[in-house]
Amino acid sequence: MAMECPKIAKLSEDQLGEIRKMEKKMGIILIAYEKIPSYKKLAPDALKKIQSLEKDTGSILVAYEA
Repeated sequence: MAMECPKIAKLSEDQLGEIRKMEKKMGIILIAYEKIPSYKKLAPDALKKIQSLEKDTGSILVAYEA
């Protein structure tokens, strides 16, 4: 199971205005998030190194394209 933690997008006042218009027109609430980079496809040896680091740190690591 992959976990992603997107951040709220940083938008201009004009962009926020457009979103607010759409919300009002459609009777909905929209939340703008930053795009999440694509996952990095790893070679088996790189994946093993990351899995070892996960085990050592007790954490979950997700590799994204830089």
